[in-house]
Amino acid sequence: MVSRVVSLACGLAVLALGGAAAAQERQYLVTVRPLAHAANGVQKINISKAAVGSSQIVIWGGAAIDPDCSPHPGSTLTVVAPPAHGEVKVVEEPIYVAFPPGNPRSACNSKKVPGRQVYYAASPGYAGHDRVILEGTSADGHVRHVTVDVNVLKGASSS
Repeated sequence: MVSRVVSLACGLAVLALGGAAAAQERQYLVTVRPLAHAANGVQKINISKAAVGSSQIVIWGGAAIDPDCSPHPGSTLTVVAPPAHGEVKVVEEPIYVAFPPGNPRSACNSKKVPGRQVYYAASPGYAGHDRVILEGTSADGHVRHVTVDVNVLKGASSS
């Protein structure tokens, strides 16, 4: 297994961000396991997250940008299966990206660029498993189904 920052050929950078403490410096271990495309051409990505109580967390984020840091046209990100025990929203907002130094888009790493983040919040009082399925598409024919499993832990006020 290999750990590294991953940027995809279409200029999509996947982010791992933490909720209210996102301003603190953190290190993340990303394990990249190549997945074969299904017969229908859809790439499947599975992610696990954890949330405490009904606190809002970022479950997915990314940006499709050109080397000049402008948005790359034609990308979409939609919720295809909402959570059963919470709410999810896709927000278009400026974000930081992390392209490796050899990528022409790495010049964009030092500033926020147009992007999308997906936020999840469990229903008040809920603890247990929840799942969200997202679909990202690009004009160059890439389709990704992102399944996010969320382990919702009992919050301190839920005791």
